[in-house]
Amino acid sequence: MTRRLLGWDDSRVKQISSPAIGCAADIARDVFSKADLEIVFMKAGLDDFMPSASYSKAELVIQTVRGAQRQAADADLTARKALYEFVRLVAERTAPSEQGDVRTGTPFWQLREALRADGFDLVAEYETSEDIWGAPQTGGLVGVRLLPLDEPLAPLSNEITALEHGFDRLGMTVAKNCYRQAVDNLVEQRFEAANGQLRAMFEAVVVHVAAAHGFTSTKQGDGGLAIAYLIDQGLLPEKDGGHFVRGLWQITHTNGPHPGTSDAGEARFRLQALTSVVRYLIDRFAPVQ
Repeated sequence: MTRRLLGWDDSRVKQISSPAIGCAADIARDVFSKADLEIVFMKAGLDDFMPSASYSKAELVIQTVRGAQRQAADADLTARKALYEFVRLVAERTAPSEQGDVRTGTPFWQLREALRADGFDLVAEYETSEDIWGAPQTGGLVGVRLLPLDEPLAPLSNEITALEHGFDRLGMTVAKNCYRQAVDNLVEQRFEAANGQLRAMFEAVVVHVAAAHGFTSTKQGDGGLAIAYLIDQGLLPEKDGGHFVRGLWQITHTNGPHPGTSDAGEARFRLQALTSVVRYLIDRFAPVQ
């Protein structure tokens, strides 16, 4: 039996995406011998998916992981948890031996970035002790944990579904399309593209809301003017949502859709934050009757 990694009820276990599992598989092929791979698969609970015939190391990884993914896609919780454990074991093998900043481009960094795009984080844990003066000292690696970036009781997937329903209800086709593209880009680890689509989605929403109250948009990029209009008209007072909305609008114009300026954590934050603010605007100005 694989260990419980996330502390969630089994029915709430989310599936790790193919890009993240593929990243782990690619790293595993390079850092483990064939014999070690078989041991890792057994530890993870993936031994039932291992091919019976003799395969090369690459084929062993491909056949085992693909078999588990097929089962996980059919809501097999045992397969999903086994894949979690496989990813964790790969991360544990590649984690820095001592605590410190993870260097960009290393296998552990690559896997952490891939998992952050899924809404998880890799946390390496190290031994702690005190010296003779009582000062804390850090020892060797103890293990690696795979933790959710989202609040388990309010998974992002539910927010996505609810928000898209709101877009459909209000006829905000552009906002829905941009949002869907942002989510897809994040899953595919195209973080700058995700940021650009999120900004376009946010603008479409604030312009729609302001136009319903008399604002006239003359060109693309009027999102800031639309927010100012809502605040100036007293529809969104600065101390009652105005600062919140304007602040997030300003954030969308930093480290946006420019290559190399955004990482998985930042893109994930933007998705979460903008999902929340757009839900806030819809609930405030166009609630379900």
